[in-house]
Amino acid sequence: MSHGKRKRRQASGVGPEAPELNIMPFIDIFSMLNTFLLVSASFLGLGIIEVQVPFLSNSPELKDLPQRSFVVKVDIDEPGITLVTQWTAPPVDKVEKTFKLNPVEIAQFHDEMIAVRTKVPENDKVDVRVESMIEYEQLVLVLDAIKSLKETDPPLNLPVKDDDPKNRARGSYLFEKVVLGSVIL
Repeated sequence: MSHGKRKRRQASGVGPEAPELNIMPFIDIFSMLNTFLLVSASFLGLGIIEVQVPFLSNSPELKDLPQRSFVVKVDIDEPGITLVTQWTAPPVDKVEKTFKLNPVEIAQFHDEMIAVRTKVPENDKVDVRVESMIEYEQLVLVLDAIKSLKETDPPLNLPVKDDDPKNRARGSYLFEKVVLGSVIL
């Protein structure tokens, strides 16, 4: 009988030759790591979220009246330059003038731009739209007529804002802001 018990022990792989696995050091390490992670982790972050809930009432909304502003538009296309000036609110007072793309009429266009700027000195923006067939040299001449002041031009008494960091540019440009765009359909 003792012979049969030996065979079972050797078959199961348990015996004096089999190594023992000591897992106690691993358990100690993991328990220390878990303690360290639990202490250093933040489980709850407090924060305040402000929510603005609209106020409902039966009273009519107070609408701000639209502010009246002056708009200057310049269209450059094959026949020439079209200058359109108008107010955004009534009375609109829309004025439209056309000029050809030659040096004499570009000089007249520049004089008209000076008249527009002296008429409404608060407006310092011009919207320019250009067709694709216009040559670059012609575009540069028109932009110079819009933006730059010549030495022979009369002095403009433009309003100066003390808190404006761009005060250095005032007086050297006819219109400080020129928005250039084109539309392709």
